[in-house]
Amino acid sequence: MTPPPAPRLLTALPQVYAAAAVRLALPLLVLPLVASRIGADEFGRLGFILVWAGLLATLVEGGFLAAATRLAVGADAPRRWQLAQQVFTARLALSLPAVLLAVVAVRWVGREAPHAVVDTLSIAALACVLGWPATWYLQATQQLNRWSRVEVLVYALLIAACWAFANSVLAFVLLQFAASALLAVLGWRWLLADLAVEGRGHSLFERAALGPGLRLGWKMLPVSVAGAAYSLALPAAASAQLAKPELGVYFMADRIVRALLAAADPVYSLVYPRIVALFGESSRAALWYAARWAALGSVAGAIAFLAAQLLWPGLEPHIAARAGGIDVQRVHDVAFVLAWLWPLLLGWKFMGYWMLGSGRHDHAYRACVIVGGVAGVTAAATFGGAAGATGLAWTAIGVELLVIVVAVALMGASRLRRVAH
Repeated sequence: MTPPPAPRLLTALPQVYAAAAVRLALPLLVLPLVASRIGADEFGRLGFILVWAGLLATLVEGGFLAAATRLAVGADAPRRWQLAQQVFTARLALSLPAVLLAVVAVRWVGREAPHAVVDTLSIAALACVLGWPATWYLQATQQLNRWSRVEVLVYALLIAACWAFANSVLAFVLLQFAASALLAVLGWRWLLADLAVEGRGHSLFERAALGPGLRLGWKMLPVSVAGAAYSLALPAAASAQLAKPELGVYFMADRIVRALLAAADPVYSLVYPRIVALFGESSRAALWYAARWAALGSVAGAIAFLAAQLLWPGLEPHIAARAGGIDVQRVHDVAFVLAWLWPLLLGWKFMGYWMLGSGRHDHAYRACVIVGGVAGVTAAATFGGAAGATGLAWTAIGVELLVIVVAVALMGASRLRRVAH
């Protein structure tokens, strides 16, 4: 079976946005509900688990969402099967250090004995399942519109289950684990169905594919880990300094803001393969295509920022009634700072994907993300965390601005070197 032809963008968007809407509902509906049930301290503990699990999941993911996608876009079925073996085998190997780092994370923060084992197991288990989806394949073959039906069903069931059963930290973790594991399994089964002829008589695990798989993801793995720093490693690095209620405030504000940013992921997933394909025509065509999307994204982000400020007074009483001890005004103050990311990132990420797809500026893309990640973690572990949740939010804004400045500077330097030669 071969993947169907790529859908038209306007045909695919409604379907992928149905899945994005359900994903957006998870932090907006479920997290305040869980906070009201378990209280501020336990919600801070849950935030600690989810932040570290998400960060370590980038290690398990291995950088393949960027690296394997780019190669799989123009590959034939046998080559895609070879890539699948490399990704699968490498992720098995990368799951082990993620488990070990979960132990280190809990010990570093010094969690009290009653929760240390549960928190460690929770972080390790969630990190592994969150890092395993076959999104790289579905994105490269432009099947995310069809896959979105699966996501809508699974996330809708997760929301309903959380509403009924998420009365503790452990209950929420188990429900999140079940949903994420189901999506990972179904995604790889989808890949196997597409590549049934190439995979007949062969296993996804192939020892000889380990080295090539790790090398394939190696260039983008530091980028993935560093990229996670802006949302996940910042609170993780600051978790030793922030009190649990303050960590809970930052976590809720960050999840709300990042949920809207994540709502644009379906567009990136559809636009990125098209940018890669346009480079076959000319780099100028790819640039103008990315630039048009960047302009639209920035405008959409600015509109969302203004709308959130206008709607907040009406929403605050309803949120406060269900926040379970979370300081709602503090959440608003922190979210107001983080919301500047909307116009900034909804535009910039399209240009970042242009850099990544160019093959000429991908080194600049990797460098700027890594510089931002290192600077962000360092700042969060020192003055950012010490300044509380609001200080950590301003640290996140500064890191993103640093990334953009470094990227532009590196591309300018590269252009000057070409002119000089």
